[in-house]
Amino acid sequence: MAVPLFLRIGIRYFYRASGSDRFLSLVSWFSLLGMLIGTVSLIVVMSVMNGFERELQQRVLSVVPHGYIEGPQQRLAAWPEYIQQLRGSEGVKGVAPYVGGKAMLSSFKRLRGVALYGIEPQQERSVSAVAEHMVAGQYLGDDAGKYQIILGDILARQLGVNIGDDLTVILPKVTVTPFGLFPREKRFQVSGVFSAGAQLDGTSAFIHIADAQRLYQLGNDVEGLRIQLADMFAAPDLLPKLAAMMPAGSVAVTWGDSQGSLFHAVKMEKQMVRLLLLFIVLIAAFNIVSILSMAVSGKRGSIAVLRTMGATPATIMATFVVYGMATGIIGLCLGLIVGVPLAIYVGDLVAWLEQLSGMQIFNPDVYFITRLPSFLQWSDVAVVSGFALLLSLLATLYPAWQASRVQPAEALRYE
Repeated sequence: MAVPLFLRIGIRYFYRASGSDRFLSLVSWFSLLGMLIGTVSLIVVMSVMNGFERELQQRVLSVVPHGYIEGPQQRLAAWPEYIQQLRGSEGVKGVAPYVGGKAMLSSFKRLRGVALYGIEPQQERSVSAVAEHMVAGQYLGDDAGKYQIILGDILARQLGVNIGDDLTVILPKVTVTPFGLFPREKRFQVSGVFSAGAQLDGTSAFIHIADAQRLYQLGNDVEGLRIQLADMFAAPDLLPKLAAMMPAGSVAVTWGDSQGSLFHAVKMEKQMVRLLLLFIVLIAAFNIVSILSMAVSGKRGSIAVLRTMGATPATIMATFVVYGMATGIIGLCLGLIVGVPLAIYVGDLVAWLEQLSGMQIFNPDVYFITRLPSFLQWSDVAVVSGFALLLSLLATLYPAWQASRVQPAEALRYE
């Protein structure tokens, strides 16, 4: 197959650019290097941000179920029947009852606001991994009436309690007595401490569901059901359908609703970092404009000769588009060759550098992670590649159009 004329000449101009003009060659290399660095930076940083987001989702959702279904007016009777019904639904991995809400924990004159959940210990294993994250003491037992509580490790440190210590649970509800109104409270004993490696370690506590029913004065009823799905991203569509199987007035709450602000903040940060790094590629594209503008100025005679030999303005324009795109495409390809493996193995590379230097970037006493997470998404690679190619193409259009307007007679007059 014959190679088109504009493609052969455009590639030849690119390879021979360094021969005559050292400054033009220097700018070309800087442009190519800018495209390479921009591509590598975007792919690696976006992969690391994806890794942090996935790590956060896995850690938070290991303690928080994929969704809740609250009963009418936060009270659900005959809940064992609904559990059996929902467990047979497609896409449902686990169902467990819960009782709870906001509460205050008091110990040694320290107060902390928490999300307090009354759970059925064995059924809870199907919707969260709290039992698998115990770091001290033991998980809640099946026997109710002992008024035991398990806390996140951060919360336990904030309250200054250890296994076997007592603390007071204070509810935002009042009890009417002959002496006036008093907040409802009860002494509990710390039986265990868990660590999921997320902020929930400082805001969550769990008690036995029977103790919670007595504390909240619900009798045998519960407030709702905690749901674990086979696909957490199906929660917005599936949970309302499951709520429709419950009594009228039941409300579905997805993990996006309960933890949405946290994940939206991570997503916003990822978008802003991506936008800032795109400016590196944008600067490289501006350099392509400079390269082509100088090349058009220096090759006016060659353009005129091509025109006299029958080349059309469209051919001239395509020639310089190919000339400019070559810089962008080569820079992009080199960036992908370096960036994709680096994004995949950046965690191992940072761990090796930590071992080599003796430094520790992620101190486990400060951070929830001990190594740099990375998760490469090929959709991100496609977006970066498409954006780089588009900017490179747009950068070539105006100089190439100027080259197509060169008049042979005027250009050759001074040759």
